[in-house]
Amino acid sequence: MSYIDSQLELGVAIYFNKFITSFLIVIFLIQIFIWIIRNKAYKGIKYAIHHYLIVLKLRKAFLDANYYNKRFYFNNEIADLPKVRLEFSDDFLEGKLFIENIKINKSLDEINVSFGLMDYIVERQYLSDNENYHVFEIYDSNIDQQFIFNSIDELQESSSRLDNYTLFIDKSVEIPLHGSLFVGQTGSGKTYALYSLVLQMLCKNVPYNIYFADPKNSSLAVLGEKISKQNTASNLNEIISLLQKFNDLMEKRKTEIKDKLATKLEATYADFNYEPHIFIFDEFASFQTVLQAMEKKKRDEVMKLLSQVVLQGRQLGFFLWFVMQKSDATQLPTYLRENLPVKFVLGNAEKQTYTTAFGTGVDIPVKDFKLGQGVFTCPIVANTPKICHFSYLNFDILEAVNHLKT
Repeated sequence: MSYIDSQLELGVAIYFNKFITSFLIVIFLIQIFIWIIRNKAYKGIKYAIHHYLIVLKLRKAFLDANYYNKRFYFNNEIADLPKVRLEFSDDFLEGKLFIENIKINKSLDEINVSFGLMDYIVERQYLSDNENYHVFEIYDSNIDQQFIFNSIDELQESSSRLDNYTLFIDKSVEIPLHGSLFVGQTGSGKTYALYSLVLQMLCKNVPYNIYFADPKNSSLAVLGEKISKQNTASNLNEIISLLQKFNDLMEKRKTEIKDKLATKLEATYADFNYEPHIFIFDEFASFQTVLQAMEKKKRDEVMKLLSQVVLQGRQLGFFLWFVMQKSDATQLPTYLRENLPVKFVLGNAEKQTYTTAFGTGVDIPVKDFKLGQGVFTCPIVANTPKICHFSYLNFDILEAVNHLKT
């Protein structure tokens, strides 16, 4: 335009150049506005940059894995990538990633989603309620989720922030009382995890009735005798008697609570401020081995006591906690395992261990689990396996028990 104008001496080049410059500025401002909206810069520039970089890397991962639909526009073939949306917490420690559930003959599992998340790690994934998005819960790998307590007072302070019927696992996980299963090889941190939970129970304003069955008569039996000697058992007959006592108390509670349920049909023991009863069964497989050598009538009687608690205890406030190295059907009957709402697998376990605990077709986060770390499921809190880190107790546990009992 400048050359033509110089030859014809029209004098319009200066106006055309201003028009082009103005046009480009408008386009540039529109692009900035779109970027601000798309990356939610109204939540802060840090939020926008995090959002932009992660989404950009994810889109590259989609292209590399051919995870897209082909479309034709003006005879040009383009890759129609799935929509991506991110939501971060205010402190950027955790967030949710939403990836559009597009129709394609390829699984999202084939995509290296972790590649695009920078320092974030996928904790669990599931489909949104309307199934339009794959949802990934993520957290910052640089942040240690584990609590470290140097005194019982510190643990007591953290426990006081929760209600009387909720226990914390780590900085991001809190669970209500349920029948539970703890699985893990020797040295995975199962017993240590129990110490953390038991100490929390002793810190609550509502008295907890804790029962200890330890067939190996090991450290848990020592702790149990410190807390409640009359509710601690180690040999077979003592454990059966303790279990019978536990059931008798549950039957008594059932009679007491029946009239109150008429005023609030779906209520539980917690709605009426009843004391919870927790029966901790350490190394249940050892007990099961000895039990199998007994006469069938006795075995059936014991299994009936266990099943009654597992099936009826939730509303009444009576819970069984099984602690085992493995939980296959030979060591824990399937009907009991499947009716335990909360399941933990600690340490680095075999694939079969995860399958028996959580069922088939369940994705387990790939991670080198340290002592006290593992995955768990819990209704509402974690419907699919989620990573957890039990507390590190840097103090004398028996002294702490004495302190809490005074």
